[in-house]
Amino acid sequence: MNSILGFDPIAFSIGNIDVAWYGIIVTTGIICAFLMFLHMGKQQGLIIDFTLETFIWVLVLAVIFCRVFYVVPRIGTEYTDFIDMINIRNGGLTIVGGIFGGLLGIAISVLKNRQYHFVRVSDAAALPVLVGQIIGRWGNFFNQELFGLPITNPSFQHFPFAVYIENPARFYPGYEPGWYSALFFYEGVINLIGLVVGYVLYRKFKDKMKPGTISLYYLGWYGLVRGSLEFLKIDNAKIGSSNVGMIQVISYVMAAVCIVLMVLLYTNKIHFESKRFDDIIVAHTKKMQEKLAAKGKLVVVEEAATQEVINEDKTETTVSEAEANNVDVNAEDKDKNK
Repeated sequence: MNSILGFDPIAFSIGNIDVAWYGIIVTTGIICAFLMFLHMGKQQGLIIDFTLETFIWVLVLAVIFCRVFYVVPRIGTEYTDFIDMINIRNGGLTIVGGIFGGLLGIAISVLKNRQYHFVRVSDAAALPVLVGQIIGRWGNFFNQELFGLPITNPSFQHFPFAVYIENPARFYPGYEPGWYSALFFYEGVINLIGLVVGYVLYRKFKDKMKPGTISLYYLGWYGLVRGSLEFLKIDNAKIGSSNVGMIQVISYVMAAVCIVLMVLLYTNKIHFESKRFDDIIVAHTKKMQEKLAAKGKLVVVEEAATQEVINEDKTETTVSEAEANNVDVNAEDKDKNK
């Protein structure tokens, strides 16, 4: 059993089943992303039932697409057996693929429910995805994957600049055990910065942000990060027989498209959300806020209003009785005068 700087990749065992740290960390990332999605969904006015259903669609399709994007370029080399292709216990997920799978999941949920506009839901999901990525990348540490070029300078042969890989030949034949670029850590830290910046901007300018802003921010940020880090990879997937990295091209194109769309959005050249869907959002937001209001307070308000009506009735009744008495007294006085 291999160990990584004193850490065992297997957390514990249940009978003959080994539970790896990779699985625990990825699951933790999913849970944290879900909690963040609930929070952002509330901010965007999404009802919780819709948020739960959307998260399931996004999670399932994102995992499938993550695996497909990782396996397909490696069929015939690393993967020759179908069972190995679908076995993710040993790692092997490409987040770029997961982004496309997640977007498909949102689209299916939106079309199925017809309650919210696509970009409004994607805005709620963008930063939670970043949360899941940041945490999930630590699973790569325990699995000894997502490392880059060898670090030959002794001054940088320590974490966080480098990570010691015991069996790099598992991914790259011919490479010896040693210190390699800690790509998982680089990506995690840069994305953490992106998460903080994105959330602070969202909280500060939420009322001024146009629908689609957070989605474009996330896709553009991650495209630049991932495309740049591909330069440090030992053997990234190529397009055909060229030396052009497939993931790198996808990432940079995605980032460029997002930048262009952001400019067009804020110069009012394009709009992602129609007035009809905007009205739906406003209506559902109001409905959600009413549900979030404490029922006890609503009862108190209703009781107070009822009490005011009763008091008014009593006042009117008292006034009416006084007037009636005055009429009777006046009538008696008139009779006496006669």
